[in-house]
Amino acid sequence: MALDMSFLVADPDYYEPWDTADPGPRYDAGVMPGGWKRRDSGAWTHWGPAGLVLPDQGWKVHVSSSLVNAQPVLAVVATACAEAGVPFKHLAGRGTFLMAHDKHANRVQSGKFCTLYPPTEQCAREMLRRLAEDLSGISGPFVLTDRRFGASECVSYRYGAFRGDVRIDAEGHHVPTMAGPDGSRIDDERRPAFHLPPGVSDPFRQSPPDASTGPVTLHGYTFDAVLRHGNAGGAYRFRSADGGPVFVKEAKAHNGYTADGADAKTRLNAEYLVLRTLHGREPGLCPRPVELFHHWEHSYLVTEFVPGMPLYRWMVMNNPALRIGSDAAAFAEYHRRCLALLDRLDARLRRLHELGYVFVDLSPTNVLVDDDDRPRLVDFEAVQPVGDVRRIMGTPGYLHPDPRSAISRDPREIDSYGLAALALLLVFPAHEVAERHPRVLDHLHADLTELAPVAPRLWRWATRCHDRTEDSCLPAPRMPAPRTVREDTVAALRRLADRTADALEAMARPDHPVRVYPTSPLGHETDTRAVAAGTAGVLHALHRAGRVCDQAVVRRLRDDALAAADTSAPGLLYGSAGVACVLAELGEADAAETLLASAAAHPLNGGSATLGGGAAGTALGLLIHHRRTGEQRWLDLARRLLERVPEGAELTSRLSPVDRSGLVGGRAGVALALYALYRRTGDPQLFARGMRLLGEDLAYAQPLPVGGLGFKTSHADRRVYPYLFAGSAGYAAVLSRYLAHRPEAEFGVATDLDLGAAEVLERCLRACSVRFAVFPGLFPGLAGLAVTLADAGRRLGRPELLDAAFTSARGLFRYAIPREDGVGWLGEPGQRLSADLWSGSAGILLALRHLTDSAFPPDALDEHLATSREAVGPTPEERSDRHGGSAALTG
Repeated sequence: MALDMSFLVADPDYYEPWDTADPGPRYDAGVMPGGWKRRDSGAWTHWGPAGLVLPDQGWKVHVSSSLVNAQPVLAVVATACAEAGVPFKHLAGRGTFLMAHDKHANRVQSGKFCTLYPPTEQCAREMLRRLAEDLSGISGPFVLTDRRFGASECVSYRYGAFRGDVRIDAEGHHVPTMAGPDGSRIDDERRPAFHLPPGVSDPFRQSPPDASTGPVTLHGYTFDAVLRHGNAGGAYRFRSADGGPVFVKEAKAHNGYTADGADAKTRLNAEYLVLRTLHGREPGLCPRPVELFHHWEHSYLVTEFVPGMPLYRWMVMNNPALRIGSDAAAFAEYHRRCLALLDRLDARLRRLHELGYVFVDLSPTNVLVDDDDRPRLVDFEAVQPVGDVRRIMGTPGYLHPDPRSAISRDPREIDSYGLAALALLLVFPAHEVAERHPRVLDHLHADLTELAPVAPRLWRWATRCHDRTEDSCLPAPRMPAPRTVREDTVAALRRLADRTADALEAMARPDHPVRVYPTSPLGHETDTRAVAAGTAGVLHALHRAGRVCDQAVVRRLRDDALAAADTSAPGLLYGSAGVACVLAELGEADAAETLLASAAAHPLNGGSATLGGGAAGTALGLLIHHRRTGEQRWLDLARRLLERVPEGAELTSRLSPVDRSGLVGGRAGVALALYALYRRTGDPQLFARGMRLLGEDLAYAQPLPVGGLGFKTSHADRRVYPYLFAGSAGYAAVLSRYLAHRPEAEFGVATDLDLGAAEVLERCLRACSVRFAVFPGLFPGLAGLAVTLADAGRRLGRPELLDAAFTSARGLFRYAIPREDGVGWLGEPGQRLSADLWSGSAGILLALRHLTDSAFPPDALDEHLATSREAVGPTPEERSDRHGGSAALTG
């Protein structure tokens, strides 16, 4: 998951939407007419006449502004709206303005300072004309979703929904909708470009644009490729007149602000002057500046095109810890290359300091490494004189945790910290966890040295900014040392599970307006009730761990889920079917059956076949409930749903717009549901169909070194994963079920790999044995790999896989963050604590319980745990107050 910086600004410990942060000094719309009402909602302040009923959709008018002009621009807009009786909203305060226009902000939202809702087309025209005249000569950022009105530089418009009508997609996202020409619902698309919905023409455009043909040119340069889009401006590769590549960095006007109020153009001008100065004194220390020019309202910096790959990618491509079966020689050679690279980088930084500058934003994306392992510093946007560092810019994990104090002592300390963070990246990225609990580095070192020695100088460099003495780690409770974990791994993991459950229970906020448990960006963007990243997933993990679930939380989940049944996805991870399974295991049978009936009838089952939010997930939820109750109707509903799932190209269209692979969004998830139905009915056609789907999913498979097999998430995605959500683990979790039941089974379709099913499973399990993953979580990280190995070991009767699972699981101590109330875990993408099942504490708790239960011989387990191999649910007697530990969603 890409880092969305907007979830990091509101709270230092948890992911929260940016619009929940303090708005700062509030903007004042002035005295409004009698009868007008004010309403504050997140980042916005709304104004409008009491009792006014707007149409469902229409022409929105947007007014943008620079930061310095925001308050007077608002006064002009408020006056015009008050006189015309047009409702409007505006960003609440200076803080929200900076966040909405931040360099990392959402490009689709950015630029919109005021939004007007004129009730008719004629009223919209009048408001556009008036505001364009009243604000003539005033400039603001260009709003990407809009078209500007006439010659105005701050007034624009788009057609869209006024009211909050939404539809749900198969991943639980709420998509704004409006009425189409025929009255049907269509998406209100918010693209980073002006877009007219079907049947709507632009009544305000005065003249059509000139049609352009041929290559795109700019100031004598010919466009070649987009390297990066950003709210501050893009980065591109162009070609100069002689055909050579150049790097072009764009800075948008009045946008891409940093916390000090400097916009992108201000920073680009400063960067150009710094590059000119440094290149004149030390050619090669920085990218050679070519020129700075201005086109339209934006500025462009042209420099030499520096060859190489970003340092993070270099680490991923070369680090033996991320490979299977790397030997000591491979580690020694890698560490030698790392030290040589760091020495060269250190020399460059020292020279920069000698010239009187500090880099400040030393991060993996600002270092490029060429084919000869020579590093180059790029992106000098944050570079400032040593004696005048005013602007703090940096990347989480690489920026000094207290930069102001460092600057007061010696600004070069910021670069020293950043270089140490880059050294830790090269060893293995553990930055955010190490900042919160430095003693995790002891576990990292112990895990690495089990594979090969770590070069002492490299380790000292990587850890020199993290104090691991006892006093520095207080008041957090002491965690077991690596030696203790190895002496009795099962006991250590059980204790870790207990402390994780303790912290989860303490995180509950039953009265929170948005969510009960802290979640990840995935939860905020989908459903904070669902299994994947919401309340249901946390309750399932706690129940599975034998904890008595808080009845206030259970009641809230029940009531909220019932109220939202019509606007929720139907599937297992993102929707109502999964919530229903959890409610049933907690004793809420009536609510569960209401939700299951709603999920089974949901029209999204006809458009999505996935396990996450579509028909496969709904069917699996129904089968879980059938096992629980024995009632035939649930089995019949599941059978009908899966019978309607098509094959071939039509199935492809029901997986996702990008044809995803894997357990959650691909064919493997459908195969899992077919297997569960086969086990209930004995129909061999279901088994054969599931094996065919698994064979088809091998189109995404990519061989890994030393006999492993990974999977691309889609044909368009070059990344190859071993994980549970889309990768080797998810695939192996399904295929191992089929082969445990019928070891001789084959795919029934031709595959490019020319491998039998048993060999494919073996290679997937080998990929799962990799011991280092960036994240610890269940679906995108190490916990899911360990659980897959343990589960396959139990199903196939292979104790060596259980041993490998526990070896991997010891690595979870590298990510554990002790707190006064237990142990917390950073959820994906790794900057804040999260309770969710997908990537946070609940998923790790579930994995730890599964692992430690599997450490016992089968006859020592409770009956329902022993039978969890068949993905079944608990008996009707198993309730949360019986500490049932239901395996309803874990089989």
